[in-house]
Amino acid sequence: MRRILMSSLPPFVSLPFVRDRLALIFPETFPDRSILVGDMATRMVFVCLYGAFIEGMERYFRPSTVIRFGHPQSEKNSNEERLLWIATCHTPGYKAVDQWYADNTREPLRDDLIRNRAIPIGLIVKREGVPTTSPAPIYCLAEKFAALFDPSIDDASLTELIGRWQEQNLDPMILKRMRLLRRTGAKEGQVAVTLPTTGTTLRLPPGEASVITRDVCEELLKLIMIEPVVVHISTSERKTFRELSGEAEDIDLHISSSAELPDIVAADTGHKDGLRLTFIEVVHSDGPITELRKESLLKIAADAGIPESHVRMITAFEDRNSSPFKKRISEIARGSDIWFRSEPELLVKLEILSKA
Repeated sequence: MRRILMSSLPPFVSLPFVRDRLALIFPETFPDRSILVGDMATRMVFVCLYGAFIEGMERYFRPSTVIRFGHPQSEKNSNEERLLWIATCHTPGYKAVDQWYADNTREPLRDDLIRNRAIPIGLIVKREGVPTTSPAPIYCLAEKFAALFDPSIDDASLTELIGRWQEQNLDPMILKRMRLLRRTGAKEGQVAVTLPTTGTTLRLPPGEASVITRDVCEELLKLIMIEPVVVHISTSERKTFRELSGEAEDIDLHISSSAELPDIVAADTGHKDGLRLTFIEVVHSDGPITELRKESLLKIAADAGIPESHVRMITAFEDRNSSPFKKRISEIARGSDIWFRSEPELLVKLEILSKA
């Protein structure tokens, strides 16, 4: 974005335009996006663009600049009206007509949005060299971020600009998480899953649960097992797969045919002292491994000759920010693990600490 003379202003854009553009920059795959696409963020960015509080233009705002803005002023879109507001908004005693927020509500904007979210990821730049006790305005919209709100950009160029900004400003782990969440295929027909060790390919019915199941088999099992063998998979539409009918017997694992198994059962054949058994529940709409479920699964393992020390239980979710995880976290059994498809290298352990 070329540097703009102090006397000029960026093109006027409306509040709905800013809200829609923020939703493109921070899509649903972005973790904890709500504060970055909500009303407060929309209004903050709008005021920055309205008043040309943009890096390189030597104009800065205070949290109160946003707090004391209001809808009547937002409808005054001529350059003359905007420049008049810029000239008066920081003068002593200025008070907007029908301002957005009460004067005593600036802390969430300053602390939660600006300091904790907007500055760390490059939305807002803080002016250096100003004493912390000074009332002078110190914030402005980052130049490259402001460039994303140019209304003249065509869709293709905007997509490219947003992608470039994300690559330059977002944490690599967040970018990876976003890419994994985009990699679904859930609405595009059957989900193919290639099982580890055996190379068997299964076709699961469409749906997000099948996508989680696929990544459990193709990603997670390789990370937690030496020689993983999937002996059971079930989905809401299909309880058994013919292709897996002999896998358990082939590795001398004998599980009762009447046992109520979880979504995935896998065995690790790479240990000299016996099989390791992992039970995995995939939670998209159904329940996780609870304390009661844990006890029943331990009994299934014991009946198959597998000691408790060789049993692992995992509840798999789409993402830490997903509704099923937030809803079910309190139900998950102690001593079990939690895995997220969007962060395959992360395994959360609900470990029971022994008393010293």
